[in-house]
Amino acid sequence: MSMASSQNSLTIEKNQGKGHDWGLILSAAAILIVGLFSLTSIDVDRHTNYASRQMIFAAIGVGVFYFFNKVKLEVFRTATPALYIINILLLISTILFGKSRGETSRWIDLGPFQFQPSEISKLLLAITLAAYFANREEKLSELSTFMGALLHAAPIIALILLQPHLGATMALVFVVLTVAITAGTPWKFFPITIVAIAALAIGSYTTGIMPPYMRARVDAKIQQYVHKKKDNKNEDFQQYQSTLAFGSGGATGSGFFRGEQKASGIIPEQPTDMIFSVIGEEGGFFGSTLVVGLFSVFFFFVWRRVYMAQTTMGRLTAAGIFAVLAFHTIVNLAMVLGFGPVVGLWLPFMSHGGTALWMCFGAVGLLDQCE
Repeated sequence: MSMASSQNSLTIEKNQGKGHDWGLILSAAAILIVGLFSLTSIDVDRHTNYASRQMIFAAIGVGVFYFFNKVKLEVFRTATPALYIINILLLISTILFGKSRGETSRWIDLGPFQFQPSEISKLLLAITLAAYFANREEKLSELSTFMGALLHAAPIIALILLQPHLGATMALVFVVLTVAITAGTPWKFFPITIVAIAALAIGSYTTGIMPPYMRARVDAKIQQYVHKKKDNKNEDFQQYQSTLAFGSGGATGSGFFRGEQKASGIIPEQPTDMIFSVIGEEGGFFGSTLVVGLFSVFFFFVWRRVYMAQTTMGRLTAAGIFAVLAFHTIVNLAMVLGFGPVVGLWLPFMSHGGTALWMCFGAVGLLDQCE
């Protein structure tokens, strides 16, 4: 037996005949390529370098994939206390030393690029929460175990909310609930939890604790759905321009490099949060459907990792990753299409950004070993 496959080894050696989950890896790579083409289209018109930077991030991401793919889940499970502390310290450092943009402070400046700890914290929480439940396999049906999981996640969620980052906060809450359900937590514990979360959200809105920019976005959606009013010049401007891009794309799109809305640069944050609007304009309904289909294929393979996992740690880690990536995808698409408020969530593998892309590479690396 080789050292790599020994009981005490830090790395995992693939069993003969199993290898990598190429369906998972190739579907993720295909989405990445679509994103690179979209960023290239933006670069051509605006003389920017989003695509080249994203390719550099992707090259680094290969190393991130390799690390998370080769380190055994049991090693991560053993290192959970250290990972949890690292997660907390990264988020505290963001609040203390983070670079501000408008009313938010989410980035740490590292010279050539900016690091966003809240993205890595999603992956770390998925691992540590999975380990928490895996260490209590005989007590999964007890209320104390569920309450302990909520307490485990509470400091991390609170620190991200303080940045403030509503989208990431919502994503982490979804991760906690998904992992708890997958672990077998009795359903009777969830109604009161959901009511409590809703009460906190409503309380923060009505008492003024919610930051003004968040409140303005929520108000805009209330006006839209309740009073049928849109503020297309202010709070709804970003979504309004995005929907115009989809409208101009029609059934077959304007063609690659030919999007007029994209070329004008009028859509705020188009390379990041609104990247799918490029697909909508230049690929039209047909191209958008193909990309959504590609995401569906990817999530089938992600779900299959959850289903096929043989250990509790592997199954719950995969479930947590599934929750993060699925939440980002659904909320981002709803945001771009104008169905939900703008909450600053990127689209997996497509949106420009190093930390988000590395988080996705690490997630696929972990999923690939969840057997």
